[in-house]
Amino acid sequence: MATKHLICLFVFEVVAILPIALIIYWVKEHGGGFSWVKGDMKKFNYHPPFMMIGFIFVMGHAVISFRILPLAHRVKKYIHATLNLIAAIFVIVGLISVFQFHDEQGFPNLYSLHSWLGLVTVTIFFLQVVGGLAIFQDLVKGASDEIRCQYKPLHVVAGITIVTFAAVSMATGLQEKYAFSNPDKFSALAYTFNFTALSVFLWLATVIYILVAVEKQEPQSDQYSALPETSREQDSIN
Repeated sequence: MATKHLICLFVFEVVAILPIALIIYWVKEHGGGFSWVKGDMKKFNYHPPFMMIGFIFVMGHAVISFRILPLAHRVKKYIHATLNLIAAIFVIVGLISVFQFHDEQGFPNLYSLHSWLGLVTVTIFFLQVVGGLAIFQDLVKGASDEIRCQYKPLHVVAGITIVTFAAVSMATGLQEKYAFSNPDKFSALAYTFNFTALSVFLWLATVIYILVAVEKQEPQSDQYSALPETSREQDSIN
């Protein structure tokens, strides 16, 4: 792996773990911990870390995998799909926890900017997962190279959109929770919210930098590189 790719991967790991560590710290120190017992206020506490793990850590790795990993394209394609499916599981659990919490506490659903942004983000994400599996993972046998080539730009743009919307959704969610908590302005709780939001945007900036400024990492020698140029061009859209 090239030095630039190693540095980018290291920075990504730091900025991906940091907001998750901070939100878990908030849950344990200021939120009372976790509980899935019906009617317990702490059920909500699963929502922030599960959404962050799903989008920031797992999906984030899926997004940068094509740029960072020195593996054959087809191998990276399977890693990308697997990570997105794992991310979907975390997101589903995070959604179940918050909807159940709202229903059990008698709170309304989907009324705030955070919830609207989150709904858009999750909808695009699941459409992206289904579309990627159908078109690029050969679940639709009729998906020709021409269809894949036409769909790929939309798939890439949707991925960047999800990353951006996820970060903004998390920031608005943190701001909403900050307002509900109403901490002292210079308290540890207030600083935790602020640093968590800042770390989310550091993650977003890192992902966008990797996608824009880092060239794809390819293996130095494998069966893929031995293919004729025309075959590699066709496989590169899979």
